[in-house]
Amino acid sequence: MIKNTWQAVPGHPEIQVGQYIVPNFVSNSIAIQCNENEYILISPGEPLIENWKQLFPPQAKLHIVFPNAYHHLGVKAWLKLFPDTQLYASKLAISQLHKKGFENTSILALEVNPPPLPNDFYLRFPPGHRAGDVWVGKHSKESGDLWITCDSVLNYARVSNQPIARFLQKCLGAAPGLKISQVVKWFILNDRQAFKHWALQQLAQDKPTTLIPSHGEVKTDKSLLSQLENLLKSRL
Repeated sequence: MIKNTWQAVPGHPEIQVGQYIVPNFVSNSIAIQCNENEYILISPGEPLIENWKQLFPPQAKLHIVFPNAYHHLGVKAWLKLFPDTQLYASKLAISQLHKKGFENTSILALEVNPPPLPNDFYLRFPPGHRAGDVWVGKHSKESGDLWITCDSVLNYARVSNQPIARFLQKCLGAAPGLKISQVVKWFILNDRQAFKHWALQQLAQDKPTTLIPSHGEVKTDKSLLSQLENLLKSRL
């Protein structure tokens, strides 16, 4: 995928993914089209603004979702350009975001006031996360569900070319392929067993075949369910 550009997810034309580097690691922003002039952005990165202005209608109504309290670095740059944007986060994330420079900003709690997701989409609130993670999913009877999972799962195709990033990935077990890094295991999760039990139940219910992580590559695979199941059982 070309960095700093938005590209449609194969088989899901209403979903665009934009990749950018921050810092030294591939990060993903996700855009979901609600209707002709309305979009939901998940963790929008500042480097993607220029390409957005080239591709999308300038009058579009935006809704920005913080997928957790850590994913906030690009939001103020988007708000500066699109001041009428509505912000959303989980209740737990909101309490932390108010301490990270958003104390005077209106943020709606997703549990009570979700954004206008298309009919086939849904929200998931995984337990056991310190920063109030939120996942977004899409039902698809034909091809299996799509999951947008924030930091819980990584999918770097290879280890980084950057020496520091490569060293960290190897030390933390963060690449290559589907991984749950040591950072997630020891610092992001505060109840690993609760998350593991919940995630295994959700896998059995949703049967996802496409994964969009916050970091790494989009993965579409008919065996994704079993791969994620084995990952959860072996890493947590």
